[in-house]
Amino acid sequence: MSVLLAVAAIAMVAWFAAGTFWNVRKASAFMRWMHDGLPLLGRRTTVRWLGSSAVEMAIREARSPLRGASLVIFLEPRDLPWWPLSRAGGRRDTLIVRAALEKAPPTEFEAFDPASWSGRDALRRVPREWRAREPAVAGDPVVRYEADAAPRLADRLLERARSAGLVVGGGVGGPAPPPPPARRRPSLERQLRLGRASRRRRTCG
Repeated sequence: MSVLLAVAAIAMVAWFAAGTFWNVRKASAFMRWMHDGLPLLGRRTTVRWLGSSAVEMAIREARSPLRGASLVIFLEPRDLPWWPLSRAGGRRDTLIVRAALEKAPPTEFEAFDPASWSGRDALRRVPREWRAREPAVAGDPVVRYEADAAPRLADRLLERARSAGLVVGGGVGGPAPPPPPARRRPSLERQLRLGRASRRRRTCG
């Protein structure tokens, strides 16, 4: 029994070390891929690891129309033995962009993939009174919105994400969690799957 426990412990440590190394390589590649675009958001970026599966990049001295911003690379838990179960549940490497705006947006909406883990999380934040636009094509995001102009804005943002090779997994647009309708917060959140983006440049292979 003691031999089995020792073997299991060694296997766990080896899995954790290999998974952590894999995530570090993934995160480094994603950060290189984003490097040229970060100055468009602000003049300085502070990087810190949040455990072995997430990296936060805080934007300092943000550029207008932003008051501040942060980007979080949320990685699959490759360092944990139940990683295959997490992947089967829809979790993928995801870029979460949060920004505080100088002015409140004219409308609010959530566009998300309801089959993804981050999309299911976004769905829980949507007010019940918001309307829904189901996707016209299988695989397109669902759009939940308050005002009539929101779907057109959602389409423009989604098209820009697709043109950059990004896949929408969680919410696009709208604050998180959404505020009461009478008072919009000047903020936004975008959650984008990084799988396809990582193949657009050799550095992120």
